[in-house]
Amino acid sequence: MRSITFQKPVVDLKSTGNKIKSLRKECGFSVRDIQDVFGFEYPQAVYAWEQGKNVPTIDNLLVLARLFEVSIEEIVISRMVEVEITCNSDKVEKLCNKNCDGCKFKLSA
Repeated sequence: MRSITFQKPVVDLKSTGNKIKSLRKECGFSVRDIQDVFGFEYPQAVYAWEQGKNVPTIDNLLVLARLFEVSIEEIVISRMVEVEITCNSDKVEKLCNKNCDGCKFKLSA
């Protein structure tokens, strides 16, 4: 049996929410403006994004990126977490066939 550990990016909801709020303010939009752009009946969805409770859908991120004139990568803030996979098959080899320092996947016995 072998295990492999690697760094996996995950969305940092709080930081992404702060970024959305910051970009909205920098561009001079109110929450109501954003609500109107998306046709939301209530502003709760926008507040939930800004508070880091939810992340916008991909479609909504595309709209926000265009509205704020930035890339999606500038809106979505990620952090890395270490993940370990244990497997008794050759599937691990598909992730990494080298055990080198520069590799994003590191094999351990």
